[in-house]
Amino acid sequence: MSGDHDAPSSEHTRAGHPRQEVPAASPPPPPSELERRERSNAARYAGVGLQFAITLLVGLGIGNWADKRFGTSFFVPIGVFLGAGAAFYSMYRQLMANLERDESAKRARARAAVEPSPSTPDEPKEGE
Repeated sequence: MSGDHDAPSSEHTRAGHPRQEVPAASPPPPPSELERRERSNAARYAGVGLQFAITLLVGLGIGNWADKRFGTSFFVPIGVFLGAGAAFYSMYRQLMANLERDESAKRARARAAVEPSPSTPDEPKEGE
């Protein structure tokens, strides 16, 4: 920057125009319980899809390896079908476990909303 270094600089003006006062930015509020659950579910289901694709590719790779090893051409479809079967079975087990976990959490929340919280013991009354 050019100019007189000895001259005091103004923190409130620049090029003759006053600076706009901007309030300090506050951090975003933490996510609600519902948002956290939705993010967790999204991550779980993304993991299921990734595992499905990897399992299918492993079956394809094993079939391809077997075809090259034995000089045949029927192990690739067998590997793909076995990989797909294993992927579907694994996906089914994970989704059923997630469903059961969600249902038990829902039942626990419903139970907690219906049941009264344990009350504090009453203070002794005067004269007792």
